[in-house]
Amino acid sequence: MNDPWMAQVTADKVGIGAFRLTNYVSADEFGKSEMYNDYVLKNRLDRFWCLGMLQTTRDGLVATAFHKGRRGGDFSDDEQKYVNRHASDLGRLHTIRRELLRNGIRDALAADRSLRDEVPLYELDHEGRLLRMNGLAERLLSLHPRLIVKYDKTLALVGPGGRDFQGKIAGATGRDASKAAAVELPSMRAVDGRLLPAVKLHLLPRHEGGRRVLIIATTDDPAGLRDSFATPEESILLTPRERELLEGLAHGYRRDQLAHSLGVTLPTIDFHGAALRRKLGARTLPEAIATAFRLGLL
Repeated sequence: MNDPWMAQVTADKVGIGAFRLTNYVSADEFGKSEMYNDYVLKNRLDRFWCLGMLQTTRDGLVATAFHKGRRGGDFSDDEQKYVNRHASDLGRLHTIRRELLRNGIRDALAADRSLRDEVPLYELDHEGRLLRMNGLAERLLSLHPRLIVKYDKTLALVGPGGRDFQGKIAGATGRDASKAAAVELPSMRAVDGRLLPAVKLHLLPRHEGGRRVLIIATTDDPAGLRDSFATPEESILLTPRERELLEGLAHGYRRDQLAHSLGVTLPTIDFHGAALRRKLGARTLPEAIATAFRLGLL
């Protein structure tokens, strides 16, 4: 079948970011294509406008397509910029999925009602090999610097407590007896720089289908892990005053200059500066500015 989308998967588009299909194929031309009439329309798919992105991985070229219905109109400049801001996240997602598939963990990505997507949840066998996980568990695995899947498919902890973690898995899947346990991980920075709350991994014996253990990740943080997994710019809400301060600092103004310009006192500037650092997970104002640029907030 003639597919105008895949026809644009060419090496010259690698690294240019997200591109509109209409840059290369007119809407009228696409509307007359075999792809649209014999596949999209016949299957009643709400797809017409397309934004594509090509990235290179260790396994070769990866193509990602974003679609909108015909009534939605073509992708705007702001929507295109939004996708481009997430290009690195998308690349990491492809890398993680390819690693999982390379390790033969296909069942871990399969839909299963017994692994509801309310909290991160893993299922391991008695040797610690990952059998299945839900979507939140996959997200935690992609972000947490201490949680990894090793070459032999075992879920492991990097650093202090790694051996203790393996011992507790063995204890929860013992042949003659099993014991529930828990492992606590302190708050730390994710691989993309965001702050993750302290996480508690609960190991619960599961006897159905053999010697297995369920690992449920929870947190005492009021916001919860789901909010921590939100993309940074979606989870950061700046007040108008904080945004004024951020933009002034980004343009090189000193604290005293900003105080005079905004008609406030230095303690007020420092108060909003502290809020900025907290929201952006930064130790200093220059780090907050750099983080804001990286997240597309400036």
